[in-house]
Amino acid sequence: MTTKKIIKQIAKREGVTEKQVEKDMQEAIRFAMASLNPDAQKFWQQISPDGSEPSVDIFLKAISAEVLKRTQEKVVVKYKK
Repeated sequence: MTTKKIIKQIAKREGVTEKQVEKDMQEAIRFAMASLNPDAQKFWQQISPDGSEPSVDIFLKAISAEVLKRTQEKVVVKYKK
């Protein structure tokens, strides 16, 4: 699923425009990047090594990849037991 489709689905579900969803997500990214939590900082460093604020598109792709990676790791561990 493309990031545009994800944003469109969220907008439809929440009853707002796609532009509003993107604006809210960008604001959430900005807030999250300010976290002092070391794990959070490590995560943001992986997404944006230069420390710049990533676009919603880049963030959604990165978080999707991370979820997929963690899901696959759980499956491998489950079958190794």
